Amino acid sequence: MKRRSIRFQFFAVISAVAVVFIGMLLLLNLFFYQDYYMLTRRNELRNAYQSIRSSYTGDMEEIATVLDSYENRSTIRLAVVSSDGVVQYSSFVSGASNGQGALQPDFDLRGYAILRSIAQNCNTEVLRRHNYQFLSVKLWDGDQYLCLVGSLDKSAEQCLFAYVPYAFIEQNSSLNLVFLLIAGGVALLFCLICGYFISRQFTRPLVNMAGVADRMSELDFSQKCQTGGSDEIDRLGQSLNRLSAYLEQTIGELKQSNDQLAQEIEKKERIDAMRREFIVNVSHELKTPIALIQGYAEGLTAGVADDPEDRKFYCDTIADEADHMNKLVMQLLSLSKLELGAEQPYLEDIDLHALCAETVHKTAVLCEARGLVVQYDNTTVTVRTDGDLLQQVLMNYLSNAIRYTEAGGHIEISAAQTDAGTRLTVFNEGEGLPEDELPKIWEKFYRTDRARTREAGGTGIGLSLVRAIADTLHGNCGAENVPGGIAFWFLIPPAPEGGDSAVAPTE
Repeated sequence: MKRRSIRFQFFAVISAVAVVFIGMLLLLNLFFYQDYYMLTRRNELRNAYQSIRSSYTGDMEEIATVLDSYENRSTIRLAVVSSDGVVQYSSFVSGASNGQGALQPDFDLRGYAILRSIAQNCNTEVLRRHNYQFLSVKLWDGDQYLCLVGSLDKSAEQCLFAYVPYAFIEQNSSLNLVFLLIAGGVALLFCLICGYFISRQFTRPLVNMAGVADRMSELDFSQKCQTGGSDEIDRLGQSLNRLSAYLEQTIGELKQSNDQLAQEIEKKERIDAMRREFIVNVSHELKTPIALIQGYAEGLTAGVADDPEDRKFYCDTIADEADHMNKLVMQLLSLSKLELGAEQPYLEDIDLHALCAETVHKTAVLCEARGLVVQYDNTTVTVRTDGDLLQQVLMNYLSNAIRYTEAGGHIEISAAQTDAGTRLTVFNEGEGLPEDELPKIWEKFYRTDRARTREAGGTGIGLSLVRAIADTLHGNCGAENVPGGIAFWFLIPPAPEGGDSAVAPTE
């Protein structure tokens, strides 16, 4: 069964209440109005009798004036009849009284007889005891009348007749019923129109709340309920707004936690992949020197090299490969200490020009063998940093430059002051590197030559060691292609003023 909207239900309830209310009015009017009207008319007759009786002093001319004035102001008809049946005053008996009890010639004998009969038949003792009584009589016109008969004096010698026709009462009741039907129809139509607009106005915030709730179910918390009052519906809207804000905050925090968890999972997976790749790379780097050492050692043991020169060649090869493995292990140890924060830098004033001269002197044999020219004139700068770590950076940069510069090429070491610190740059001639590979060269064991030939030299972790040193010294490093070659730079940050020589490692 299809459920009606709340607006229709609200309108239907208002309409039903209006119909029931108007129906009850019609039923009450139909069954109880006439009795109520009769009671009202009795009270009017009683009030008229009591007012006239209080004004009676025994003078008929005076009371006649009062009666005439009272009849002009109401629908009640009045008459005064003595106990012996003489009509003293009556608006229905033509020419009734002249104030002396005498009757005019046009006196209506039928009216006289009826009033006289009523007066003579009234119980005088009842009138004396209760002053008045109600009767239902027919007068000369044949109509039924509601009549009050009461004594004007204590002796009940003068009787007052106050009466109204039943036809007037019934006609009034009929007219009232017709008017009530018309007014009830108009009121019902008005209630239906008002009920429609009231239900629309009343249910509008509820419809708005339903829309907001639907958007909330779709995790859209941008819409809010329009509230501006303090009734129950406004408080409900305010509660819904608070719920929306709380859900938005909670879901946002949950999403942030999920994103953080996803990043941590991704980081863990990346670390696991790097660990596996590290193991593979280390195994690859150690496999060749171990195989060479093992092969040449077995040859010496088997006496293959009988000639002294052959034995010297075998021994030199074993020593070179052992030295290569030793360098690899030492670099791995240094890299691990830096990444774990176990290496605490010692800050001291370093003459960068002297440091460059020392490093160039150590690599002079390699440069002379390939005819390379190294310039470092533009390095007359004093920096406050860890000299050993900075020398490792410079040695790795210079070794790479020597390794990848063509014979007879040019290498230049320079230093410049910037707002962020001292920038040390090592430039070498060459073709440079593809832009997409520049961020990757700082990864462990990454080489631009995928074949990983031993002729290219190096262990593949030199630049990774430079990046770790930069993090330890709170500096930065990078590489960029420049006209004529490639430049590797290292940013040495300013030393903290007034600080100790030892700087705490980064976490």
